[in-house]
Amino acid sequence: MKDFVCEEMIYPESAMENNIEGTVKIGLTVMQDAQRVNYRVLESVSPELDQEALRICKLLMFYPAVHSSNYIISDVIVPVKFNIKKYKRNCKKRGFKELTVYEGVIDTSMTVYASKSLKKMPSPIFEDPSMSFGKFIMENLKYPDIAFTQNIEGAVELSFVVETSGRISNIEIIEPLGGGCTEEAIHLLKQIMWKPGIYNNMAVRSFLKANINFSLNDKSGHQYLPNHNNTTM
Repeated sequence: MKDFVCEEMIYPESAMENNIEGTVKIGLTVMQDAQRVNYRVLESVSPELDQEALRICKLLMFYPAVHSSNYIISDVIVPVKFNIKKYKRNCKKRGFKELTVYEGVIDTSMTVYASKSLKKMPSPIFEDPSMSFGKFIMENLKYPDIAFTQNIEGAVELSFVVETSGRISNIEIIEPLGGGCTEEAIHLLKQIMWKPGIYNNMAVRSFLKANINFSLNDKSGHQYLPNHNNTTM
């Protein structure tokens, strides 16, 4: 959650100019289906920071809470901390100001589309035009020590959302692999920036899946796959 907030935050210019900082607390009521979420500001700092905190929280997806084997309504409190010095440091680290992913119209509805409904699929961005998703994984994958010593091989399957910002969010582990392989797969995936999917000539949020194979014979293949489950969420 902390990493997600840092990666997605866009500090309002007016608040930065006036040196406004603080922690906005957002209350969320997650319904039984986890598709419906009600948002409210519990502790305010300023109107512009409150709105940015709400925007970030609306990007989050949830599993429903469970009690006695039944899905229930649950309340969650998300603190969103605004610190100008830390924000500038995070911007430099993530290359926020150096990379423009999409300059056209961006969908603001927060809808997440399945890839089959898109006019143009998301695609990874690399400085080297000859680089591919699989090549990047193979060149940067560090086989976890425990997995190596225990001869653990297999595939990690992850689903995730490509945001209109080009970063990914809401990573879900579909098929884990022990020995630190799942953690390494997530670490690699989070290093990649993406061109967002296009729907109705707008950049939109969209689902993707990735399979990252761990093979001790160094002949593994790596690919990202469309999520063809639901059309939208």
